Amino acid sequence: MRKHLPRWIYWIGLGIGVLVLTAVLPTVPVLWQGLYSALGATWRATIDLLTITLITVLFASLLAPLEALGWWAGWYGDQIQTDISPGTLAEPLIAGQAVRRYVVYLDGISQAQHLYIPEVERFLQELATALPDDIVLIKGIIPYSVLNRPLTEDRLLSFFWRMADRLQMNPSGGILGLLLATTINIRNVLTVSVVADQRYGPIYNQGTAQIIHNSLLTHGYQPGGGVPLTLLGYSGGGQVAMGAAAYLKRSLNAPIDVISLSGVLSGNHNALELEHVYHIRGDRDWVEKEGSILFPRRWKIFFLSDWNRAKHRGKITLVSLGPVGHNAGTGPYSTTAHLPDGRTHLQQTVELIASIVQGSSPLVRRTQVSKLGNYDLYHQAAFNRPEYYPLQQSLDPELYRAIAPWMGRLILPHCDQRRQVNGALFEMYHTEPGYEHLVGQQVPLRWGKSVLMPSYLRSVTKDLYFSEEAEYSMSQGLVHPYRLDRWQQVNPLESLAGARPYDDVVVSLNAVTVDEGSEGLALYITAEPIQITGRYYALVKILGQVPVVENPESDWFRVVHFNPATRAFDQVPEIVQIPQVVADRDGVLPSTNRQLERSPLNETGWYIYGEQDGTGKFVVRAIAPRALLRLQPDRVIFGKDAAWDYIKHDAWANVVAQKGRVSSVLLCPTEPMSSAARLEAERDQASDQASDQTKNQTKNGRLVPMQSVVSQWREGDRALLLHVYGGIGGKQREAAANTPIFFGHFAYGVATVVYEPLAQELSFDICYYQVYTHNQDGIIAGALAWHRYLGDRQVGCLGVRPVCDMLIKLDAFTQAYDFGGMNASALDSL
Repeated sequence: MRKHLPRWIYWIGLGIGVLVLTAVLPTVPVLWQGLYSALGATWRATIDLLTITLITVLFASLLAPLEALGWWAGWYGDQIQTDISPGTLAEPLIAGQAVRRYVVYLDGISQAQHLYIPEVERFLQELATALPDDIVLIKGIIPYSVLNRPLTEDRLLSFFWRMADRLQMNPSGGILGLLLATTINIRNVLTVSVVADQRYGPIYNQGTAQIIHNSLLTHGYQPGGGVPLTLLGYSGGGQVAMGAAAYLKRSLNAPIDVISLSGVLSGNHNALELEHVYHIRGDRDWVEKEGSILFPRRWKIFFLSDWNRAKHRGKITLVSLGPVGHNAGTGPYSTTAHLPDGRTHLQQTVELIASIVQGSSPLVRRTQVSKLGNYDLYHQAAFNRPEYYPLQQSLDPELYRAIAPWMGRLILPHCDQRRQVNGALFEMYHTEPGYEHLVGQQVPLRWGKSVLMPSYLRSVTKDLYFSEEAEYSMSQGLVHPYRLDRWQQVNPLESLAGARPYDDVVVSLNAVTVDEGSEGLALYITAEPIQITGRYYALVKILGQVPVVENPESDWFRVVHFNPATRAFDQVPEIVQIPQVVADRDGVLPSTNRQLERSPLNETGWYIYGEQDGTGKFVVRAIAPRALLRLQPDRVIFGKDAAWDYIKHDAWANVVAQKGRVSSVLLCPTEPMSSAARLEAERDQASDQASDQTKNQTKNGRLVPMQSVVSQWREGDRALLLHVYGGIGGKQREAAANTPIFFGHFAYGVATVVYEPLAQELSFDICYYQVYTHNQDGIIAGALAWHRYLGDRQVGCLGVRPVCDMLIKLDAFTQAYDFGGMNASALDSL
């Protein structure tokens, strides 16, 4: 086994080395002069030439920022802005063609004028051919001049640069051409160093961004329109693209990607501001590798640098081209070098970049899930899958009502279908009258036009790339939209449809417009789809379990429907299926079907939600107690102080004792009775529906009819909902509830007073607007109906968590105001 020397020996050696250097350094000039004199004339001339070259390069490096500083100081005048060449289109834009994306090409360090060397021109021509007509490719921008001014024009040494550029363009330029081309490269490398510099870089990068901005405007780009931009930089052009991207992001207010092809990137610029950065390089590209060595911010040890944080968050994708060099015959533009699969280097480069620009990159990762989450376990049960239920349903409309006029299943289109669908596919479950023939069809579902829709879509349409945390999280069983990984400009409908691994998101739609235009049938909406469970609902009382000889613990239950005429549960009994749900991976059942008939809530009935299976039996997938949703509170509390005291102390008091119960409390800040309200209450008390409508409440010795307070709520009224829940306790408590403090969940919602036709009474229709993180159950952030979020028997928390929902009715907040013909309310804005 190897032994390490004592530390003191290293210190002694270091001290001796310092002493030797101190003694030798004064003699170095003498030794160098002697060696130089001993050399021959040829060698001395060579060294002199190298010395002159070194001094020239050092002098040029000092002058490199001068052009950028002059531009910033205004030395060139305002006229220079109008003289800048705006770049040219690689292919003419078809008249009237809507542009989906702009691509701006920034060339490598060999560029001296607006024209490119032959291999670059060939690449741009083939790339333009590979891209569709609605993607615009702009070329002809010089990234090594803050004025976009060629080296070959209007400069002191223009004649020299013209000769150097002419020789590098000529394949037979020989050694002289190579040497002169090197001078162009050295000059442009110095400019790249200015771009990466923390002192002069911001000035230069803003100037380059101004050039690109003007070029985009010249070719039809509309700032603020949200059209994505891709900056494609080769070699040094990749660093220039990174420097200008942040300024373009602010000026254009649009999504920006950067594709660095063999780029030498410094890592000094904040890639977190961009949608994504693709860094493409060859395994034999030694020039590109210099970036990760020369620039400390790309070193892994500086894990808090912008570059490493962006990599960690999945903002940067490193792509290998295989055995490809930096330029010339082995570079990415080579037509003579071939890959093992037979393609030339140029073919691979064009195919890869074209696929990235079009959002069809083959670089999608797949994480192996090492732990099954709850969603995976739930999906194994047939009754939790959409295909278990026939598309055509036949239920008695007197006993069952559709949850909403428009209902269906969202289907994520294939990546190749995205442009055609422009949203998500919608499998029809139920339609408004007149469109029943559409049930079972799959049609595109798209966003319609409204005043606020364009800005809303721009704000929520994003590129999606998985970070390292997302990859790890998914491996632990949490549900992530991995089907959307590396999709560009994912819109809200795609995000909702692809949120889970399977197409099992069922929603209801509001404000639907049916368009049967020349492009085929499509649905348009202007409001967010609401996630639901099932398709139909009924109001029933559970009579008990139906025993089966083969299975004493069967899932069949006898129920009786509510009769609005008699206000009692006396309709013809029916047998429905209330399946026992699947336990989560901790062994906890989200709900149970046992002894539901013994619940005190059974007297007033249950709303059951579900659909028919293949045999025609109704399968109950969600449940809601009628007593909780109807406009008949169990208790009324009057006065501000008493109401506040209830909220602070009583709402969550003695939670364990409230298990299995629900309560509805109306908090009224004003005094209970006025003369008009008393007369109205007396009339209500004398009505024939006294048993249902005139519960009484005592206040200071006076009898206060319940209806006198409840009548302040009318059909169409809305209230802001504040939702909180607590932890799962008991013998199978969740890990997060093991301590006295549980960090629960909070969400907003909207409660609307509606007329419920089965009970023929006013009821609350509650929609939660959840801001949810990814979880094991597959709950999706967005709009969820009450029966989907709380009442769903498989993923809801009605039976396992303490929940408190507060409805706040404040007309100034909920009512709509007319703003020049546009109706809006504070509640809608929230």
